[in-house]
Parts: sequence; structure tokens; C-alpha cells
Amino acid sequence: MRAGLLVVAVTLTLVPAVSGCQVGPAQPGPAELRTSAPPWSAPRDAVSYVDKAGMERLPLDFSGPAPYTLKLSVTVDGKPVEIPADIGVDRLRAEQAAVHTHGTDGVLWVEAKTKAERPTLNQFFTLWGIRYDDHCLADACGSLTVTVNGEKAAWDTKLPRESVVQVEAKH
Repeated sequence: MRAGLLVVAVTLTLVPAVSGCQVGPAQPGPAELRTSAPPWSAPRDAVSYVDKAGMERLPLDFSGPAPYTLKLSVTVDGKPVEIPADIGVDRLRAEQAAVHTHGTDGVLWVEAKTKAERPTLNQFFTLWGIRYDDHCLADACGSLTVTVNGEKAAWDTKLPRESVVQVEAKH
């Protein structure tokens, strides 16, 4: 009888170790900024990119005290780049960044914790997983032009309410 109980106890103890049972989602992969040519998908493990962008992870149902949208268009060598849905959104972990996309229409949603918080264009491209700095967008490092409502702007401009932001990169 004791031997049978011992076998049952050992078996029950080893089942989680042998089966690889894990509670909750797997650990996210590292945030790696891509330098390839478009198209660019939204990163699968968005929380890694939220962290890399220096942003707080917010629950998916968070909308903030003063949510707003803006329109972003991106071109590389004169060709439009589709902005995918779910940039800055990690559905597996039910978390999102203060700036994110819902669809492929170029509309960015800003749902920050305070009215004064304004994410930057640099943070958005980090969330997207694309190398972006004052002269490069991914592998396009010939020239970089940013405009907000038709006016030239800094490469790391804050994302203003109800605006149109255009990023043009050339090889």
C-alpha cells in the first residue's frame, strides 16, 4: 500500500515538470528594431517594445482622461507603407501602450494617463519595431523628412492631437 501511495505522490509531483505546464503566457521575446525594407508587421510580443520605448504598460480597456487620434502616413522612396493594426497592443497579455493602432488606416490612438502626456514619433516607431533616428527609417538613410500638418517638424516630434503627420524616407 505504501509503495502505491509513493508512486502516486512521485507521479503527481513530476507531472508539471515533465509536461512543461505554465500558468499564463510565455515570456515575451526581446524587442529588436528592424532595418529591413517594408512591409513591416506589428511586433508579436508588443510588451517588449512598450518597455523599450520607455512607456508604461496599460490595460487593453484603458482610455485615459483625454484620448485623441492623429493620422500618420509613411513613405519610403515615394511608395506608401501600410501601418498595420495592433502596433503597441499585446492581446495575449491584455496590455497596450499609450499610443497604438487599431486598424490599417494610419490612425494612431493616444490614450495616455494624463492630459499632458504626449508620446513621440520615435516612441511610436520603437513600438512598431523599426529603427528610426534623425536620418534613418529602417534601411532608408538617404534623407528623412517629417511634417506635421504640412509644416516641417523634428524627427522625434511629439504626437499632437488631431494632426496629420507625414514621414518620408529615401535611400
